[in-house]
Amino acid sequence: MTTEPIRVVVVDDHPMFRAGLIQAITTEGEFTVVGEGSSAAEAVELVRSLRPNVLLLDSRMSDSGIERIGEILAVYPELRIVMVTASGDEGDVARALDAGVSGYVLKGTTATEMCKILRSIVAGENYIAPDLMKGLWGALKTRTRQAEDDAKLSKREAEVLQLLARGMNNREIGLKLDVTEKTVKFHLSNVFAKLHVRNRVEASIIARRIWPELTGKD
Repeated sequence: MTTEPIRVVVVDDHPMFRAGLIQAITTEGEFTVVGEGSSAAEAVELVRSLRPNVLLLDSRMSDSGIERIGEILAVYPELRIVMVTASGDEGDVARALDAGVSGYVLKGTTATEMCKILRSIVAGENYIAPDLMKGLWGALKTRTRQAEDDAKLSKREAEVLQLLARGMNNREIGLKLDVTEKTVKFHLSNVFAKLHVRNRVEASIIARRIWPELTGKD
């Protein structure tokens, strides 16, 4: 059975890096780059017209990639966005995660590792560069202790968190639980408040630490 290639758009304002990244991910036939650009504004239009599976986006262009994430996801909510950047700034990481990215990869990642990361993200997982994860986990330790002490999730909230930790988006969670996306968002808002987290990735990290059984397969 032939598998359709994973459609990728690459947006970075450094032409040489962009060309190298495109070459790196197309060495394996499962990825095809359907568009490229040099600004966040172009990213919005490319996503609108091409409907890729994945957008690789630099965070620090002249028009900030991070600032356009919400607009891009409003155009195509199913899109998986991966920041590919030289910035390890914790503020950038937090803002990107809050905006809804699925991955945060540092420039210098090998071609083999990049392809592995993209496969996992397309499969529904989230990814943060290990060096950045250490800092993020350090910042989350206090909130994890609070969550252990305070979190009393309802049955439905636990179900939503379980599916979130497995990498499902709101639409997929809604279909699995036979509820609307609006209902999923309501439950996630409650989960985030109880876990003292700001976004999906932080919730998933804490869930895996406190309740590793949540990520088990049916």
